Amino acid sequence: MTVKVSLDVVNFKKEMRRIEQEVEAAANMEISERVDYATNQLRIVTPVDTGKARSGWKNEKYKDIYGYTDATIINEVDYISELNRGHSKQAPRYFIEQVLSRIGLLTPN
Repeated sequence: MTVKVSLDVVNFKKEMRRIEQEVEAAANMEISERVDYATNQLRIVTPVDTGKARSGWKNEKYKDIYGYTDATIINEVDYISELNRGHSKQAPRYFIEQVLSRIGLLTPN
């Protein structure tokens, strides 16, 4: 016995766009949350003398041409690179890369 099933999707294009928007929103939320988490973790592990380097962490989020969130984590303190290269005994060398790698925002080559 053969059973034939027929399914009509009303407003198929509209429904596909709704699903696309839902996926986009979920992806953007995850990216945003991961970037905020990474920025906070970098603050926590940054060596402290005056606190300037620790408080220098921020992130900038923006939408790419496809509507997805893109982000940059920034620390404009001029000596952050020196700290990252191990200038302070409070944090290991390349602590920035270690944090981003553990979170999954930086993958080894």
